[in-house]
Amino acid sequence: MALAACQSVEKKAVTDQAKVVSNSGLVCTAAAEVEKALDKVDDLTTASTVADAEAAGAALKKALATFDQAETELQTAKLKEYRDQVEIYEKFVGEIRQNKTMTLEEAAKQLKAKAAPVIAAHEQLAETTACIEVEELTDSSDDRSRDTSKDDGPEKADS
Repeated sequence: MALAACQSVEKKAVTDQAKVVSNSGLVCTAAAEVEKALDKVDDLTTASTVADAEAAGAALKKALATFDQAETELQTAKLKEYRDQVEIYEKFVGEIRQNKTMTLEEAAKQLKAKAAPVIAAHEQLAETTACIEVEELTDSSDDRSRDTSKDDGPEKADS
């Protein structure tokens, strides 16, 4: 029965890790939509109409809301994955305690190996998602001036 419970926790960990990967993709997709919406705002000119500006603002607001939701779901998935890995590790520690013939060296080696996924999940939980493409880093200085306006964009949208 303990083996079945352990397998279900490991199966849950695999499922939650798949959600992390999936949600990472959603965050990157949402970030691309924010980029497109910022381009629409950036494309406004003195000849643009109020309706054009409202449409660009609405697109930006919607894209930012989608991005926020995707980030929240990703963080939740990362937290679940971390908790799964901790639970797997704690179960293994219980198994090690039951084996009274194991040397401390053997126990340490096995515990260290089982701690690696916990450490990886913790690092994953702590990291931020960065969605950049190499070609974006080599674009012209025109994009750098636009990047400055992007930093200001979400704050203006909230005002």
